[in-house]
Amino acid sequence: MRNSITKLTSITFFGVLIGRGLRYGFNVVIARGLGLDALGLFAFGTVVMKGSAVIARMGLDSAAQKFIPIYQSESDPAKVTGVTVISLTFPLLFGGALAVALYLGRDLITRLTGAVIGSTVQLFLVGIPLFGAMMVGMNATRGFKETKYSVYIRDIGQSSVGIALIAIGAFVLSDFDAVIVGYLISLLVGVCLAVVFLSREGALQFDVRPTFEYRKILAFSLPVSLAASVQYLVSWTDILVLGVFVPPASIGSYQAAYQTSVLLIIVLQSVSSIFPAMAADLYNTGRHERLNIVYTVVTKWVTYLSVLGFALVAIYPDDILTLFGTSARSARIALVVLGLGQTLSAVVGPAGFLLIMSEHERLQMINSVAVALLNLVFNVVLVDLYGIVGAAAATGLSLGLINILRLAEVRYLLGVQPYSWGYWKGGVAVGSTLPLMVLGRSLPLFGPLRIVVVGTGALVVFAALIRLLGFDEVDRVLIEAID
Repeated sequence: MRNSITKLTSITFFGVLIGRGLRYGFNVVIARGLGLDALGLFAFGTVVMKGSAVIARMGLDSAAQKFIPIYQSESDPAKVTGVTVISLTFPLLFGGALAVALYLGRDLITRLTGAVIGSTVQLFLVGIPLFGAMMVGMNATRGFKETKYSVYIRDIGQSSVGIALIAIGAFVLSDFDAVIVGYLISLLVGVCLAVVFLSREGALQFDVRPTFEYRKILAFSLPVSLAASVQYLVSWTDILVLGVFVPPASIGSYQAAYQTSVLLIIVLQSVSSIFPAMAADLYNTGRHERLNIVYTVVTKWVTYLSVLGFALVAIYPDDILTLFGTSARSARIALVVLGLGQTLSAVVGPAGFLLIMSEHERLQMINSVAVALLNLVFNVVLVDLYGIVGAAAATGLSLGLINILRLAEVRYLLGVQPYSWGYWKGGVAVGSTLPLMVLGRSLPLFGPLRIVVVGTGALVVFAALIRLLGFDEVDRVLIEAID
């Protein structure tokens, strides 16, 4: 059977579900083993590392997804190898240089963030080139319209090694530095897996003289890099600002809420694993109507499932936060507010990737810069006044703004508007699960187990009602073979 959107997305969904579960487990293990203070420090350190790695990636993760399918359709293995080599080596080299520069400026970091957090950041600097190369390599495998390798690389390989070593550091050694070292080792495993799978797919052919189209690739990737860097800042300004205004334990509570809210975009992330390569191919070959249909259909289903997930989070915030050993009212409010912001991101579908792959990457950069500046202002003002609830409000508002911008631009530039009256079916199906979720609060089960039972039941009811109401004609695009 040839690959379809449903098949590839399903592979990624279950992989991301496993990977997200394992990475969510990082936070639970640290909070349970070493306390919320340690979780707050880990959150701050990973934010600095991943933010720097976004810069080190230079937009090459998007470039690989754009150019690999194009060069592959042109049957040009020299160019495929060339873009792959560029994509892997640049993040390692630039990321290493960036890590050295940040290390030399460690005294400034310490003065700005405090001595303890500053020393934590120093150890995380080692992960900048590793995380950057792993993420670019993982995304490069998606350029072949294949999603299983990205699942193997991060969701199974890196994440399973990471949680095992973090658990040893937290529970056996009871040493926070050992936790960080274990996490860094897992990133190295991820890089090695990316190289192995790219070689297996033929992206690295050592018997072919590679063609390096530096200017073409970097002309596309650098604007995307700036947009991605700023977008990352939008997502993580809250943690950076909290690091200045509140103690590590409060950051730990916020991290528990934020990491839970991110679970709501698993379906969007699954679709986004294959959508950029498809969009680049369809747009480059002039099949714009087909591209519009694909975007419209996947956005509808992402919306259905993400709203269903948000309803569960909004009804059970106490049970969720029990996993982290916290029940603070501020953490519950932050969780619901962040969940709403993430759901707003999900209901516009992969609009950002649609803009990038339709040659509007510079517009995406402008969007990100404008919202990032507003987000910084929102966070500084609201965190100072309301602590972690203020950070959640600032982040949720910023996520809403940037996605409204993307949606408006997709409508204006590409003539695509993904919503229709056909959404009533999903509305009825989701609405019908709400009484079940509310009644489930009375089940005499341990909090997290109650969520699993109720969530499974709600999903079954949703699926049964959708099937009863019937699928739309355009939904067939989800099961048709991908060229």
